[in-house]
Amino acid sequence: MLFNLGLFNKKRINLILQDHVIRYLDYRHPEDLDVRGTGERYLPEGLIHDGLIADRETLLTILEECVAEWGIKGREVQFLIPDSKLVIRKHQVPTNQKDEEIKGYLYMELGNTIHLPFEDPVFDYVLLDTNEEKREILLFAASERMVHDYSSLLTDAKLKPVVADASCVALYRLIFMKDLVSEKDHTLCLQFDIPAVQLSIFHHHKPYFFNHLKMETDYKSWNFKQHSTGVQRIEWQGDSGYIHGLIEDKLVEIERIVNYYKFTINQGEQGVTKVVLSGELPELSYIQERLSSKLDVPVLTIKPSDTLLPPQFDVVLGLGLKEVQLC
Repeated sequence: MLFNLGLFNKKRINLILQDHVIRYLDYRHPEDLDVRGTGERYLPEGLIHDGLIADRETLLTILEECVAEWGIKGREVQFLIPDSKLVIRKHQVPTNQKDEEIKGYLYMELGNTIHLPFEDPVFDYVLLDTNEEKREILLFAASERMVHDYSSLLTDAKLKPVVADASCVALYRLIFMKDLVSEKDHTLCLQFDIPAVQLSIFHHHKPYFFNHLKMETDYKSWNFKQHSTGVQRIEWQGDSGYIHGLIEDKLVEIERIVNYYKFTINQGEQGVTKVVLSGELPELSYIQERLSSKLDVPVLTIKPSDTLLPPQFDVVLGLGLKEVQLC
């Protein structure tokens, strides 16, 4: 999974473009989490807004500088669809529909039983449940034009985009690789980043739920300090009461979603059994403590690998595991 744009011959690199940051990772041996190189560049405010490229010229200039600095010109790239522009929803297909015919069936149903907030979708799917009564899939969809905007930007920066993926799936690959979950778990995966919180729930190693919660912080109140490892430390310079209050608001929303998953989606029979916490916010320890008291289930973080990369690299580490075909 997910949106393939072509084939590849050389080893791919992995790139994340978010509203506020570009991150890159190059694996030597993905199956051993053996990293060859990484890079990180925080962006001026407004170049990307809510997942859409707003100032292409300036963004391209910065990306070209990163490509030169990191020595990745001409490399093939796996990148992420912006979470805010990704549609993930369940859909039922006829029980007699063959696996190889599902994608064609989905195209036929666009505008009929499948309604998306854009007219030019590119999509993929995961088969969830199959029995005599129903076949259920989880549909991943994005605007083809938006995917093209990102792929053309990468192409103009002398890179070769080949695969677009979803951050929730990328993160879960790393969680799976770290042996933090079992098939029977209902795992709530949380990414606390500066612009938003990404929330997904996996069961049987498949995504069953996804949500995107915006974080209303003042970008100018964040300070980015260069660290000796080549990545940056992030510090909140505003009122500590404000950031903790904002986090508490998001935890209330998360608690509501956890209850919705248990009592509405699963009719009270199954709820979240484990939480895995990640992201770039320096308040992760505080968030872990508060979640543990609210949800009464284990709340885990992903321990640094031998690369000693901070949590903000968890998603791009997982993106690179796509080649290993873990899930």
